[in-house]
Amino acid sequence: MRQKKVGEIQCQGVPGYGIMTIGKGDTVDKRFMRSRRSVLKTGLASLAAAVPGYEALAKPKTPGETRVLYLGGDYVHNGMAQELHLRQTFSRTGWRLMFVQATHFLTPAVLREADLLMMTRIGTSDTLGFTPDGIVADRPDPDLFMLPETENAIVGNVIDRGMGFIAFHATVRNPHLTRLMALLGCRPHQGSVVQTIRFHDFNPDHPITSGYSRFDLPEDENQATDIVDDRITLLFKSLGLYDNIINNAGWCVERGKGRVVALLAGHSSSAWLHPLYRTLQLRAAYWAMKRDVPDFGIR
Repeated sequence: MRQKKVGEIQCQGVPGYGIMTIGKGDTVDKRFMRSRRSVLKTGLASLAAAVPGYEALAKPKTPGETRVLYLGGDYVHNGMAQELHLRQTFSRTGWRLMFVQATHFLTPAVLREADLLMMTRIGTSDTLGFTPDGIVADRPDPDLFMLPETENAIVGNVIDRGMGFIAFHATVRNPHLTRLMALLGCRPHQGSVVQTIRFHDFNPDHPITSGYSRFDLPEDENQATDIVDDRITLLFKSLGLYDNIINNAGWCVERGKGRVVALLAGHSSSAWLHPLYRTLQLRAAYWAMKRDVPDFGIR
């Protein structure tokens, strides 16, 4: 049996999470090594371009197009339900939503055309390997989540080009992605038991949260995350009705030419279906892209 290195976090009992390491001597579970070598040798763009559908992701935008990318879903978070609910939530905007099916499609060329990237992911790999086949007998190895090339491109597009970035739920709990955590301005801890969460103490002066008082979400996590950047604006907090602990649950920050938002709800479909959380998602998207933020009926 493989021995852990010093500083390593292993997500025991959660297949597909792989192995996280922090600092020098980063390691990946052996079942992902072939995929890593293939990507490093071939390059993200070449690997992605060989698959039908990639061209549409990287194609230059049409005049007036707003392009929104979403990378979501992992072993414990239902990506199919997330896509279904996000399509409904953003249907009124007229924006073009594009859902990334595997991490290797999120190339620098694709990110260069995005106005907004939204993400709900945790761990060191995709859960399943991608295949365009309609019926799958032998599935390819899953992609790593994520290579430095992708992480650097996300950070660079936010800071240098002004792409918006929204991190939902457990995206803030990826300590191996040090540049992404620095972009978010947070230090992650572990999650919590699934419980009813009360969101409260909304910032009345920010357009994302103006008019909110409080609301409850069943079947969510009361995530403990330290904010480590004094430039961050706190948007609201959470109270676990089981553990009775108060945590930071939403914040935003300006980074260079871009804007970043963290919204920590989203463990189960209950959050993605809740009208008040959907409105927070919509408002966050408008704000992250530096557009006027509608109130969507919240007074």
